[in-house]
Amino acid sequence: MVSEQDREYMRRLGEAKAAAHADAASEHLRLPPIERLRRSMAMSEALRDQANLAARVDDPSEFYVRARALGLCDP
Repeated sequence: MVSEQDREYMRRLGEAKAAAHADAASEHLRLPPIERLRRSMAMSEALRDQANLAARVDDPSEFYVRARALGLCDP
């Protein structure tokens, strides 16, 4: 059985996490698109070795190839 105190704690925790995610999303949306693309590429490259490519349902590599071709990100 879950106590009301536990439920209240989890509600507060959920509200705090939702607020933090909203702040992060707002900060992200304030960035220019080129900076979002740079950050996305950096994250993809940094985590590439950890990726489970066998489970991938989409492949963003063509997106980055196109971005490089258009000069939107570093080679």
